[in-house]
Amino acid sequence: MKLSLAFLFIAVFALCFAAAQSQPGSKVGQNSASNEDPQISNGPVAEYVSDSNCTIGWSTRVPATMTLQYGTDPAKMKQTKEAVQSNDGRNYHAQLDGLTPNTRYYFHVVNAGKAVSGVGTFQTVAAGDPPIRSKAMIPQ
Repeated sequence: MKLSLAFLFIAVFALCFAAAQSQPGSKVGQNSASNEDPQISNGPVAEYVSDSNCTIGWSTRVPATMTLQYGTDPAKMKQTKEAVQSNDGRNYHAQLDGLTPNTRYYFHVVNAGKAVSGVGTFQTVAAGDPPIRSKAMIPQ
C-alpha cells in the first residue's frame, strides 16, 4: 500500500513537471518576476510641482529600468530622465529640473524603448508661488 502511494505521488509529480516543461513560455526553474513586463500598478503621478521642477512617482509589479519622457508638446516628448528605484525595485521617482514657470508639461513612463504608461500632464506653478504637493500615495 505504501509503495503504491509513493509511486502514485511520484507519477503525479512527474506528470505535472512534464506538463509545465512542455508549455510554451514556461518559466519552471526561473525567476518569473525578472521575465515579466513591468506593468504600472500605481501612478504615475506628479507628487511635487514647483515653478522650476517636478517629481513624478509610480510603482510597478516587477523591477525594471525605467525612464520618463517629457516635454511641452504631447507629440514631441523628447526630454528624458532616468528614474531612481527604491530599495525594493518596484517604486520609482524621476526629478525633472530646469522647467519653465506656469507651463504645461506632458510625460509618460518608458521601459526598453516602449511606453508603459499613458500620457500624464502637470503644470508648473507661477514664478515665486508655493509648490504643490500631491496627496496621491506611492507605497514605499
